[in-house]
Amino acid sequence: MDVSLSGASLPWQQPQLDRLLASWNSGRLPHAWLFVGSAGSGKLAFIRRFGNLLLCRQPHAGQPCGTCQDCRLLLAGTHPDWLLLQPEGKQLKIDQIREAIDFAQNTAQRAGVKLIVLQPAEALNANAANALLKMLEEPPPSTYFFLLGEQPGLLLPTLRSRCQRLVFATPAAATALEWLQTAGLSGSDAALCLTLARGAPLQALALARQGAAAGFQRLLQTLQALLEGRSTVVQAARHCEDLGIAAAIDYQLLGLSALLLNLQAAQPLALSELQPLQQQLQPRSGLGLLRRLHTLQQHLQAARRLALATNNANPLLVLEALFADWCQLASAAASP
Repeated sequence: MDVSLSGASLPWQQPQLDRLLASWNSGRLPHAWLFVGSAGSGKLAFIRRFGNLLLCRQPHAGQPCGTCQDCRLLLAGTHPDWLLLQPEGKQLKIDQIREAIDFAQNTAQRAGVKLIVLQPAEALNANAANALLKMLEEPPPSTYFFLLGEQPGLLLPTLRSRCQRLVFATPAAATALEWLQTAGLSGSDAALCLTLARGAPLQALALARQGAAAGFQRLLQTLQALLEGRSTVVQAARHCEDLGIAAAIDYQLLGLSALLLNLQAAQPLALSELQPLQQQLQPRSGLGLLRRLHTLQQHLQAARRLALATNNANPLLVLEALFADWCQLASAAASP
């Protein structure tokens, strides 16, 4: 059954959809794919839509019908020929790949094809990756594997070599902003959340729904009060604790990166919200302040790695240490 394409649910994914559908319609769709792109670029949304098109019994004008039993089963997450594997904890484990092997070796129950999606692929542990590699070396018929990842360099080279690579680049800002506004965000919130998401539209939408714009503003106000002596390190940490340690660190990294570009390269501030901090940190001590800014950036990056790697980090203590670094920046900026 050929499938035509007259439009994509995510407009920046048109080239990727064209490529896969051309392969499918010609009967030459490779059995294994590696989708590469940043978080929030829409890789999972893409494969859900493409998979829906392949499984739908009566697609029309490049869209799944949404009403046949296959569409309803996929929407409910119970389609017998679709398998999505995501980490149990922090890893994709060997038992999950064994599940995929059993799934692949069985006959398709409804649509004639089986789709196996692994996200994120770099979460595969060593045993799971080797088991998957063996399956890709002799793939079962009518079975397609889609590995979704942000850091393909973490995958086994032999595993990467078995997959066709499809890149999901961050769309142009104008395209992303138009889509976000269509999704119901105001212009200012869309622009701020897109910057917080480093240009990834779906991540920006998720951040907006989580109240990220207000959270970022609160963090900046907390830093401003801290640098002006209106708040202590302990008070500042408690005020930002409920943002979540990862978000609180990410917001600081984003603001600090913009400040560094402004101070070192005389680039305009990426966010007008940073102007009060910029004025507070105007360097009167030259390289001394810039060194402290770079040191703080390293501390933030190390704290982020710690927060992502373990659940044992004490958020309040981490934030207090980072806010103490910000206080040292204020002292450096005030030095003659």
